[in-house]
Amino acid sequence: MMQLRRFAEHKAEFDQLHAQIVAISVDDQEHAKLVYDKQVNGRFPILSDTTLATIRQYGLFHEKGNRGQDIAIRATLVLDKDGIERWRYPATSVPDIPSPEAVLAELRKLK
Repeated sequence: MMQLRRFAEHKAEFDQLHAQIVAISVDDQEHAKLVYDKQVNGRFPILSDTTLATIRQYGLFHEKGNRGQDIAIRATLVLDKDGIERWRYPATSVPDIPSPEAVLAELRKLK
């Protein structure tokens, strides 16, 4: 959750680059709403993908990845205005998520 809070703190910088932040979670809508309200203060949407449909489409699904249970791979993606993926950072562990500053640097490179 700390990572989402940090992204929310940098929202103005993402806005300056005309970049929208969207989080997708495997948690149910109730939990996503709680995180939206408490962690990101409504600064960007948090979508619920309990069926893993979107997560599978992006190839971010690890079958039986955690003690035999299916899990989503944490990842950060940058899509352009046409929905084409321009950058991807799949995490190798739970805390392995790029900082907002690192994502902003990648966005600047793409401009």
